[in-house]
Amino acid sequence: MNCAKACSTLASALPNQVTLPNTTAYAAHNLYWSARQSEVHPACFVAPNTAEDVATAIQILTRQQAPFTVKAGGHTAFAGGSNIQDGVTMDLVNLNAIAVSADRRTVSVGAGNRWINVSEALDPLGLAVVGGRSATVGVSGLTLGGGISYFSGMYGWACDNVRSYQVVLASGEVVNASPGENSDLYWALRGGGGSNFGVVTRFDLVSFEQGDLWASSLIYPGAANRTLIPLMHELLVKGLPSDPAAHTYFVVTYAPRLGGYVALSDQYHATHTDVASPPAVFSAFHDAAIPTLVNNTRLANTSRLLRDIEQPVGDRQTWWDTTVAATATPDLLLDIVPLFEQYVTRLLAAAAADKSSVSPYLIYQAVSSNILQAMQINGGNALGLKPEDGPIMIVQLTATWTSLALDDVVERSSKELIEKVDALAAARGARSKNGYIYMNYAGKTQGVYAGYGAQNQARLRSVARRYDPKGNLKRLWKGYFKL
Repeated sequence: MNCAKACSTLASALPNQVTLPNTTAYAAHNLYWSARQSEVHPACFVAPNTAEDVATAIQILTRQQAPFTVKAGGHTAFAGGSNIQDGVTMDLVNLNAIAVSADRRTVSVGAGNRWINVSEALDPLGLAVVGGRSATVGVSGLTLGGGISYFSGMYGWACDNVRSYQVVLASGEVVNASPGENSDLYWALRGGGGSNFGVVTRFDLVSFEQGDLWASSLIYPGAANRTLIPLMHELLVKGLPSDPAAHTYFVVTYAPRLGGYVALSDQYHATHTDVASPPAVFSAFHDAAIPTLVNNTRLANTSRLLRDIEQPVGDRQTWWDTTVAATATPDLLLDIVPLFEQYVTRLLAAAAADKSSVSPYLIYQAVSSNILQAMQINGGNALGLKPEDGPIMIVQLTATWTSLALDDVVERSSKELIEKVDALAAARGARSKNGYIYMNYAGKTQGVYAGYGAQNQARLRSVARRYDPKGNLKRLWKGYFKL
């Protein structure tokens, strides 16, 4: 590897933008949401100040054939997702400009921003964008992988609401990608990830008028699942399409302080303003006959909501996911829960033996027909999801733990549970078309691009060859999902 030489060349070409190990600045760059990423140590970090600096860095790295990766928010769970051992990690943290257009319809966002930076700039203006739901998630990773949002029922995912991208190609050329300029690259970046095509340095996002949202977080005893999961299924099939301003997800977890298994329904509405009563789409979840342990209903701006579900930095993390098609009954979603409980039992036993802790979560995220329809704007995105193939439910598995000794059992058990879900769905004729896997929640070894369908996968490869004919990004940019 040529990384030591590359670090030296970068430091000469980009003064004060390169940091080396055993320095305070290096330690700051090497802080990641998942501790597994922070345990990876690059030969140096380079933190460009402009798109032109990014171009200079890319030219040096490709000329010297130095392995590298790119960090934006650094919110990937698995080690090496946006960090690289003994290579060069490019940290986009200094690309942090946020500018609202004069007509208030576009927000230009530097690629190093987190979503909390964006919402805190827009909330005072009464504006919002289709963005992430957690404060420290990066704008870049979420948007390039798809981007589920509070506003997806009305506008689709984040990738569907980018007017244009500023991109540094493998050659070092800085280009724009939009429906009218480099439209094939624009299509590919809408869910196709960035590491195959170029370093995105700026996102020009659609903005819209938005005040406070109605939000409700309800926690129920786990026994209520038999009632709640059918309600979630009904939302997927009928409720959400009838009210695009609504957004929700559903969580099952084991919480000893609350007495064991619990279920969480988080609900959001972009236009409802009555805290005293829920919007009709969610009323069944607020039925007095269903016992609740916690009811936190409020009106809040986007920034507060982003902070409400923020997870602390420094734990060990994993996530995996798959998707299942909606069926006539909720039985499939109900029958996944016992499989999850077996998984929890296995992890809790391993944690007890290690005298450490683990927190596992099963999350259902609805991709309703109105979301799929909204994804078709500007020629559609790269994900391969069509209205006629839905609705679908993302089945997400995530775990947080503290001890390195649990890494293997958590990863192995997570992989096995997702395989069981896929097998169960296949046996019921409920696999989603192409077996779609949402990139932003995927495990390191999952075949994300296969789930986009053969036609889209071939088209993505063609775009990658056009903009990186020498294959430098494919060969040198390590860590995230590759075509």
